[in-house]
Amino acid sequence: MPALVLDLGGVVYRSWPDNAFHSRWAEQLGCEAEALAERLWGGPEWGPAELGQISPEDCYSAVAGRLGITPELVGEIATEAFASHPDEALADKVMSLRRQGVRTAALTNNIQRAATLIARPELQRLFDVVISSADIRLQKPDPAMFRQVEKQLGQAGSDIVFLDDVIMHVAGAISLGWRGILFQSTDQALADMTTEFARLGIQVAVPDRPN
Repeated sequence: MPALVLDLGGVVYRSWPDNAFHSRWAEQLGCEAEALAERLWGGPEWGPAELGQISPEDCYSAVAGRLGITPELVGEIATEAFASHPDEALADKVMSLRRQGVRTAALTNNIQRAATLIARPELQRLFDVVISSADIRLQKPDPAMFRQVEKQLGQAGSDIVFLDDVIMHVAGAISLGWRGILFQSTDQALADMTTEFARLGIQVAVPDRPN
């Protein structure tokens, strides 16, 4: 049976720290949007946090010191930026595939550990496995991170369909023989998933969702 692997931020979650996001928070915090973006994301702590070298709490504390706010508020801002607004149309497709026996995994460069992520109801319904860079101290597109997915799913190569919104991550998966899809929009991703799983002998119809 084939497997499906999804990125989280920008794919499963449709939130993103765009200009409107920074402007809204800058108004609340009484600063300029450009300065806020730099203070939020421009520090050295995010990389070590994604590799599990420091905790999310330590990461948030470092950012909070630059902004003059609490670490808890930094966590709220980061969650809104990267882990809010689940894509329900995509979720319907994933759950339909799971019902047919397709194994599913999240593969994420993330400061949160897998156990924290899979405890979220919107992710628990979707995934058999969550693999976070914070646990294995590797980041996409390192081939070793993709090999870890293969090991945990018991699948490899063209039996795996992979969605990510970063082209070099998709290219890394394709180089290992995976069926990579660059996520550009929900409709495009759903159509490409349908095509790839049809090639693998699985037909999936997502039921109409009520308005």
